Amino acid sequence: MSKQIIDPIPYYPSYVKPNPKLTLEQYQLIQTSWNLIKEGRCQPFKVQEVISNPVGFWGLLLYETLFEMDPKLKPLFQNKLRQVEMLTEIVDSALGLLPSMLDQTLGQEQTGLDPEMIPMLLDLAERHVSYQVKAEHYGTVGMAVITALKRSLGNSFDEPTKAAWVEFWSLICSVMIPAHVKKAQEMGVEI
Repeated sequence: MSKQIIDPIPYYPSYVKPNPKLTLEQYQLIQTSWNLIKEGRCQPFKVQEVISNPVGFWGLLLYETLFEMDPKLKPLFQNKLRQVEMLTEIVDSALGLLPSMLDQTLGQEQTGLDPEMIPMLLDLAERHVSYQVKAEHYGTVGMAVITALKRSLGNSFDEPTKAAWVEFWSLICSVMIPAHVKKAQEMGVEI
């Protein structure tokens, strides 16, 4: 007798749409804002003198924000510096792998995850199940990403830019959460 397949949609954070699509304009907003961070043109980075890597600085700010939002997550991140490095590499890679395509239904140009990125996200989601990450944590991490971006970018992080990043996180969740739910079910652990 086979197990019933669990629908992953109920595990999506409330702000994530099941079928996200980035417009070309949203993609450009994301690229522009990420470049401000990568180039160290954010006020919080400029005023500190300890960390020389602007992306690493942003990653540390992200984890600080995440632990403020949910201190119970801190034990899941034993090697924060290594995880900062991996997270920022994934974000940077994902942003480089958002190809443009024409949405045949709407007649608009859209962007989506490159098929090359999908196996990496699937593997990442499956590994996170064994790290005791729960599907509900994707919502908190997404909010921490948005909050860390706002803290870094200030007024440059306007509502259209925020909406673009939420859509980008939705794209990531649309791949990772179903893989997470499936792996947790296979392992017989809490989703």
